[in-house]
Amino acid sequence: MNAVAWLNYGALAGALALSAAAAALPRSSDQRAPAGRQDAAARPVEAAAPEASPAALEDHAGALVPLRDFRRIASASTVADELLVELCEPDRVVAFTGYGARRSPRGYRYAGKARVEDTADVEALLALQPDLVILNGYGDPRRIARLREAGLTVYDLGPMRGLATLVSNAHEVAALVGHPERGRRLAAALVQGMAAVAADIQPPQRRRGMYLSGYGGRLFGGTAGTSYNDVLTSAGLIDAAAAAHRDWPEYTAEQVLTLDPDVLVTNTGMRKILCAQAGLERLRACSAPGGVVELDDALLGDPGPAMLEAAQTVRSAVYGAPAAPGAARAGGGSPARNPGTKEN
Repeated sequence: MNAVAWLNYGALAGALALSAAAAALPRSSDQRAPAGRQDAAARPVEAAAPEASPAALEDHAGALVPLRDFRRIASASTVADELLVELCEPDRVVAFTGYGARRSPRGYRYAGKARVEDTADVEALLALQPDLVILNGYGDPRRIARLREAGLTVYDLGPMRGLATLVSNAHEVAALVGHPERGRRLAAALVQGMAAVAADIQPPQRRRGMYLSGYGGRLFGGTAGTSYNDVLTSAGLIDAAAAAHRDWPEYTAEQVLTLDPDVLVTNTGMRKILCAQAGLERLRACSAPGGVVELDDALLGDPGPAMLEAAQTVRSAVYGAPAAPGAARAGGGSPARNPGTKEN
């Protein structure tokens, strides 16, 4: 796995260790914000941007990055990829991540740009002659230090913990590219969009859900403090694991059976693996029609703006697509299911 993948997926990779190296890339960084900066995941998610117009921004590693007219920007994380596409003029971006270009559902928007495959390859980055490199640090400050020692200006967006950190990252990238108003609009759209996905699903109707994947006979999840939790709750599910777990836990089969959610949300092709594991065939989700919802891991595990699409897809799979504005539901029934959604 290259360094860019580690930037985006470090936490779960640490849990998977060698047994998952050839399976699927994990999705979110487990890096905590440095001392002195409050973890955004611990704060309410708000779309508002800081009111000040600073001459420099302090990144999540505590480094001050002077604001200027950056014209050659390189992305070294998938979150930076997506934010730059939304917030920056295309001719100012010289490179996106190779992983994003290959796997993102919107990778076509990266066409014609160089690819950053490994931040350890300082020479390759220097060859791009970027005046700014934007990435999400994953816990080893020496990697970023080497880039700075080589003369590169680096902005560390810090941890990737779902909507809470994504909103602040949107404001930061917008400030770096000189368009804070774009960050305000994008942040507001993300917060409002995520809140609206299942706004019509009342609390008594909400089902218990859980993100779960299996690798090498082991069970891994993503719950409170991660983008998986944001996707589940935005989709109208109650995260069954959130009361007892957080981050990217490894579960025993007994723990999963105790939680016994109504719906399992997992990566494409994972239903067969999970429901065939000893004991898990007793899960209600494994026996109920539509109890397991599978999404491409490049979408489901994306801690960037694609969380909104993932939440919409899960919502449609579990409850059906939302009724059109003003449309009446005969007898109060659920709308028809989206036939294009992958279900098992």
